[in-house]
Amino acid sequence: MFQLQVDEQTAREMMQKAIDERVEELAQEKYFMTYNELSDYLQISKPVIDERLIKNGMKFYKVGTKYLFKKDDVNQFLDDITANMNIGNNDFKFYSSLKKLEELKWTKIILKELT
Repeated sequence: MFQLQVDEQTAREMMQKAIDERVEELAQEKYFMTYNELSDYLQISKPVIDERLIKNGMKFYKVGTKYLFKKDDVNQFLDDITANMNIGNNDFKFYSSLKKLEELKWTKIILKELT
């Protein structure tokens, strides 16, 4: 068995260094991304972001004329969409069709309840 002895000052220095490194990592992460940053992050063009993501319900925030996207929201949206995909339906257009069908189904249910 190994026996390791570390004095309190060394332990504090090691702990502070680890904390400082993590704080620096978190400071480097951006909370919001612009269109261009989102495009770089996902490796897709702005028109594809508009047509395939935003029109399918991805959250965004408008500040003046600038659109901003939270990285966590983007990742959650993509996780939700890809969870419904398989080898046969792996296209966002297909997801959009499913979403419209689901909305239509609920509209019919509501109309049936009202009549």
